[in-house]
Amino acid sequence: MNTRIATTALAALQGQSVRSHFLLTECAEKPCGSGGSRLQVVLEDSEGSVLGFVWPERRSLIGSVAAGTPVEVQATVGLFDGQPQLRIQQLNALQPDQVECAAELLPYRRCPVEARDALKCLIDFERSLPEPLAGFLRRVLLDPAIGVPLLRCRASVAHHHAQVGGLLLHSTSALDIAANLGRWALPADPLAPAMTQLGYLLHDLGKLRSVGESSRALHGLVIRHEIHSLMLLAPHLKWLESQDADLAAVLQYILAYVATPPKSRPWGEYLVAELVTSLDAWNAAGHNGRDMASLLAGYKPDAVAANDDRHTERRHVR
Repeated sequence: MNTRIATTALAALQGQSVRSHFLLTECAEKPCGSGGSRLQVVLEDSEGSVLGFVWPERRSLIGSVAAGTPVEVQATVGLFDGQPQLRIQQLNALQPDQVECAAELLPYRRCPVEARDALKCLIDFERSLPEPLAGFLRRVLLDPAIGVPLLRCRASVAHHHAQVGGLLLHSTSALDIAANLGRWALPADPLAPAMTQLGYLLHDLGKLRSVGESSRALHGLVIRHEIHSLMLLAPHLKWLESQDADLAAVLQYILAYVATPPKSRPWGEYLVAELVTSLDAWNAAGHNGRDMASLLAGYKPDAVAANDDRHTERRHVR
């Protein structure tokens, strides 16, 4: 038996029996000519998707599994119109600890083209984390309210990374810098690089509710997106606390520091928290093109005259 076979590798395994992990994203009963029904499922990962079928003779052996569930599938690979399909013998829901890498199960077809390198970056980051931080992130990414929506959420409505998939881009594009900052700022703290990266990855997670893919969630702006982040992560932080109370407390401190309005923030008691907020600001500013050319363009004679006119208008309005 093979294990953890990517969807893109299945076509080369025609006629073979395989065992692999996928994210089950669609599930429906379909009538058969014999009067029974077959179960039809869509199985996905970070490389593609494949159709799977549980035929009537096996249907009674497989219970119901909800869409959005990670599953282990044992099946025989067939081809239809040149595309692989799976004739499923066994299909079982997986617990987070049975999944090797949650990011590898996030559906490729849901990820915008511009964000697919960011998805690869997320996979590499998850694989780099030590336990129990890796177990914590697995649970976060397997949460149906977080993992799949993260692929398409915007980072803002009209500020930085405002395109579909912008939040994933914003949250992963500086992970290498975050590790280097943590290592440089706290060389005697072996977990500083990972904690800086994890804090940075999760700092804007609440935008899943306050910004969304195309529209805000109902009441998404009633509280700040940083508070939404803490609420979304609460059950997973509780799990981390059961594994390592110190790590959970430190990560909660970082996220709480990020949630404190800038004008009210004291100096961080854990420098990593300040690194996360600074890196967030730098990344957003860089995306908006605040470079040398934009600085000098603002001081050309025509631009200066326009700015002076606007200042004069403001004085008259007052």
